[in-house]
Parts: sequence; structure tokens; C-alpha cells
Amino acid sequence: MPNSFLNRFLKHNTRHEITELYISVAIKNFAFSMIAIFEPLYLYKLYDSISMVFLYYAVVYTLHFFLVPFGAKAAAKYGFEHCIFYSIPFAILYFLALSQIPNYGWMIFAAIIFVVIHRIMFWPSYHTDFAHYSILGFKGREMSAMSSISIAATVIGPIIGGIILTKFGFEALFVIVSIASLISIIPLFATKEKFEPHDFSYKKAFRRLLKPYGRYKRKNLVAYFAFSEETVLIIGWPIFIFFILKEFYLIGILMGVSALLIAIINLYAGKLSDRYSTEKREKLLSSSASLYSIFCFLRPFVGGWVGILSVDFLSKIAKMGIKYPIFTFIYNGGGRRKDFLEYIIFYELSLSLGRIIIIWFVFFLSLYLSGFVFWFTIFTLSGLWAFLFKSAKFE
Repeated sequence: MPNSFLNRFLKHNTRHEITELYISVAIKNFAFSMIAIFEPLYLYKLYDSISMVFLYYAVVYTLHFFLVPFGAKAAAKYGFEHCIFYSIPFAILYFLALSQIPNYGWMIFAAIIFVVIHRIMFWPSYHTDFAHYSILGFKGREMSAMSSISIAATVIGPIIGGIILTKFGFEALFVIVSIASLISIIPLFATKEKFEPHDFSYKKAFRRLLKPYGRYKRKNLVAYFAFSEETVLIIGWPIFIFFILKEFYLIGILMGVSALLIAIINLYAGKLSDRYSTEKREKLLSSSASLYSIFCFLRPFVGGWVGILSVDFLSKIAKMGIKYPIFTFIYNGGGRRKDFLEYIIFYELSLSLGRIIIIWFVFFLSLYLSGFVFWFTIFTLSGLWAFLFKSAKFE
């Protein structure tokens, strides 16, 4: 995507590194969107057990919590764009491992290892690279541009994924997603990365989490912790929808339509975040958290495609009002990549700690609850969890 197009929309000159990141993430998100919503369904169909699906993700998130500082150490040593590059082969190995689980049951352990390595290599580097190259005062709109481009790229992804699944099955879909993921690394090196290696301490990362100090505020730890509520929805919502609609292609179409509507609105959400004062951002976050909670509470009561689309769409709008104030605050501290890498790991560890707690709790619930009672309980839990966002302070 030419810089001139972005510059006309954003009304300022973006850096070439940001444009490269936009393109790379858009291709990656297109690839991943073909499989993302169907991944929990694949595991459910393999094991015919909701409990096994949540157990799988509980193990993944637990390993992620303890290993993500190693991803930061790799980024500090080899460079952020290089680590994004290195993460993609592990994503491909992950998809290929998933495809072979029906033939070799032990491949599920390989899949867990590959996806954890991919995530700890990708996310710290992605956040740090974006924070460093995005321009102060325009973080929100550059984030909204990134998000809108990524969402737009995912509009047809679920639809294509649903059609491929219906016609050819999961194995063919995994291969196609792997090829598209490989293409996503090409734009990253159009401009040579400027990088100075530095040290990153594993012990200090956990020390900042357990005893927050300075800008590592306990209230923000709780707010980042709250992002773990989406873990239940990422895993449970696709399975819940499948029980209602029964068809992969219908799920893909609904999620594609929802993504299209969100992409349009999303373009302007970041601009508002840049214009808002700190006090207004906190008020927006608080009201959005309340709305988001309400939509979580409504999820178990939807009974058709209209209800599914409405709740999914409205909850994503409310989530914008949470995400943009928080990430504008986070990215505003990203001028120096060394310091910001430490802060983003503080965010990642806070988020991961929340994921571990909520996912293991839901796993144990799944052993004793079923049907409407189970869905009502976990979606209500997500709604209550979202109230923790209100603790955020943008000082």
C-alpha cells in the first residue's frame, strides 16, 4: 500500500517502516482469519469435548506466560522485525501439526510448542516495532489504520475459510493458510531495520509484574489483566455459534459481514482517541467497558443469525472504546524501544496471568456444567471480568 494513500487519510506523513508493518500484518491476518474462528471447532470435532478444547488452550496460555520474556530476549538480541520474520515459520509448523493430529495424536504436543513459540516471538516485537515507528500525537489514528486494514483483509478470510472447509476439509485449509502466512514476511524487509542489540532480564520482567513500581502501575496491571476476558469468547463463541448455525460457511459469512462493518467504523475511532484528553479517554473506557459487559451477558440468549451478528458487531464496537484509550496510552511510551520492550512485557505478562486464571477456571467449569447453564456462566464471567478495565489510569 503506497504511503501517499495512508498519508491522505491520516493527514500526516507515515514512516515507511509502519507501511511495511501494515502490509505484512494485513496479509498475515487475512491468512489467519481463514482459520482463526474455525480452530476451536476443529479441536472440538477432533475430541468431541468442550473440556478438551479449553484444556488445550489452558496449556498454551500457561506456557506463554512463563516463556514470553524469552521472546523479548530474542527481540532485544536479534531485532524486532527479524523476530516477526522468525515467528512465521513456527506458525506454519503449527498449522501443519494441527492438520496431522488425526493421523498422529502426539502432534497436538508439537502444535502447542509451535504456537507458543510463534506468539512469544511475534507479539512483543510487533507492539514494540509499531510503538517505535508510529508518530507521537497520531498513535490512535495510526493504530486505527492498522486495525482497519487488518480487519478489511479479514472480511473475506472467514468466508473463504468456511467454503474451503465445506468443500475440501481442514487439511486443505491448513495448507492454504500456511502458504499465505509465508507471503506475509516479504514486506518486512523492504527497508533495512535499524537496530542496536541490548540486554533483557527475565527475572526483572517478573519482578515488575509482582511488585509494580513507577510507570508499572498496579491499576494498569489489572486493566491489562482484564483483556483476558476475550480468551473465553475467542474459544467459546465459535463453538456456541456452530451449535446454532451448524454450517461452517454460514459462520464464515457472518464473521465476514461483522468484520466489514467494524472496518468502516474503526477508521475513525483512532482519530477520536488522539483528540481526547486523558480524562475523556478514561471516561470513554469506563462507559465502553459497561456496554461491552452487557453484550457479553446477552450472548447466551441469541438464537439465530440476526442475534449472533448483532451481538458480535455491537460488542466489537464497545471493545474499540476500551482498546483505543488503553493502547494509545501504551504506545505513547514507545519512543525508545529498549524501555518500551520492558513495558510491553509487563502488559503481556499481566494479560497472560489473567488468561491462565480465567481459562483454567472455565476448564473446571466445563467438567461439571453443560448446555445453557455452561454458556450462561462463562459469558457472564467474561462480562464481569470486563469491569476490571475501569481500573486503568492514564497518568
